[in-house]
Amino acid sequence: MTIFIEENDLNIQSIKKEDELHLLKWLTNDEVLSYYEGRDNKYTINKVRNDFLVDDYETRCLIYKDSYPIGYIQFYQLNEVRGISLPANSYGMDQFIGEPRYWNKGIGTRIVAMVLNYIIEKLKGSLIVMDPQAWNTREITCYENVGFVRKCMLSKNEFHEGKWRDCYLMVYDPCEYNIQPILEDHQEELQNLFTTLWGSTEMVISSGVYDLSRLSGFIAYNESGDIIGMITYYLHESFLEIISLDSLVGNNSIGSRLLMEVEILALMDGLNEIVLLTTNDNLKALRFYQRKGYRLTSIKSDAVNQARVQKPEIPIMGYHQIPIHDELELRKKLDIKETV
Repeated sequence: MTIFIEENDLNIQSIKKEDELHLLKWLTNDEVLSYYEGRDNKYTINKVRNDFLVDDYETRCLIYKDSYPIGYIQFYQLNEVRGISLPANSYGMDQFIGEPRYWNKGIGTRIVAMVLNYIIEKLKGSLIVMDPQAWNTREITCYENVGFVRKCMLSKNEFHEGKWRDCYLMVYDPCEYNIQPILEDHQEELQNLFTTLWGSTEMVISSGVYDLSRLSGFIAYNESGDIIGMITYYLHESFLEIISLDSLVGNNSIGSRLLMEVEILALMDGLNEIVLLTTNDNLKALRFYQRKGYRLTSIKSDAVNQARVQKPEIPIMGYHQIPIHDELELRKKLDIKETV
């Protein structure tokens, strides 16, 4: 089916077989290639066909101004970037204007905004990401103009003209809540929340004893300033351990976004592994983390029984009327590549 997005003099249509010559023209132009694929990577007609005229999970389109083709844009569902897990139904985007006479006229900003709106309104996209090369200030400014923010630097992320280039991970997030690091000002409210959820702020697990209200982490809060989710972690020498993750509002991808923030932080700290423990009854957590790329690495038999000696309020019966005895350890590797 033809995708058709229109706004005044601009429209976007699904790519067709006859568009291959437009792409070949643009992708043999040194001026265009210096920004897109590299001047040492000129396309042939067969490479155009193999890369663009294929039936896969990506939506590929040509950009038209006043019915004249001027560029290319593609978007696609994306689960992760360098091991950083994204919320369900996230999308990635790539694009270029192939006619240099249309550069620096604000057209790129308009096009990105049009496709953003389409992804959010029509496809119900939850998050949109792009990874421009760090030196490309014009492209970065274009994305920032429509609301993208720089989340972190991805070192050696793209091979361009003979060198590995650093890229920014840039995110457009239409969610109606905000996420920020836990601050000292949050401590009293977190003490109350954790006591309500866990019986106290003390978390006793096989890796140690933690006061949840004093750990580093992130909180999600709504427009009224109410905390609706939080994640806490502990930094070990060579890995990050997630201690707790709580979402107080269902079906809003809060847990996914909080997890993404922690994974970004680990990547930026040069830690390529994240570890967490959950109890044997917590099937919801097992489903969630395994969908995010975490692997079950060990079972710590009787770990909860031992923790219950120190913290008797730990319940004996858990979710689904499953007796709680053991801890399950899950781990995930990140692709740090000497991240800056």
